[in-house]
Amino acid sequence: MYYGHTFPIFFGFKGGKGVATSLGVLLMSNWQIGLICLVFALVLMILTRMVSLGSCGAAVLFPVLTLFINQNYTVLTEGKKGTVYFVYSLILAVIVLFNHRENIKRMLNGTENKLSLKNK
Repeated sequence: MYYGHTFPIFFGFKGGKGVATSLGVLLMSNWQIGLICLVFALVLMILTRMVSLGSCGAAVLFPVLTLFINQNYTVLTEGKKGTVYFVYSLILAVIVLFNHRENIKRMLNGTENKLSLKNK
């Protein structure tokens, strides 16, 4: 089931790619992982001038970090010590990558739009 920022019912299920919403939830559920993903995305964006690469990179990094950082969760992770949060991170990463599938194709073809600081 998709809802919210990614597939809003009021806009014919056409919305954003879920990155801003995912970042907000991530920062609230584990601020350490959220900050690491944010900085990683910004560095990728600065180096490559591609926002989509930074977004996809952070989405992939999120589940990896949940394997190594097992504290400061604001959600309950008792019992299996973060297993539920890891599964959640995988689902979130898949949704973000799925929403970026056209961008990924353009990146592989070398035709992805790049940020420019020049006025047009």
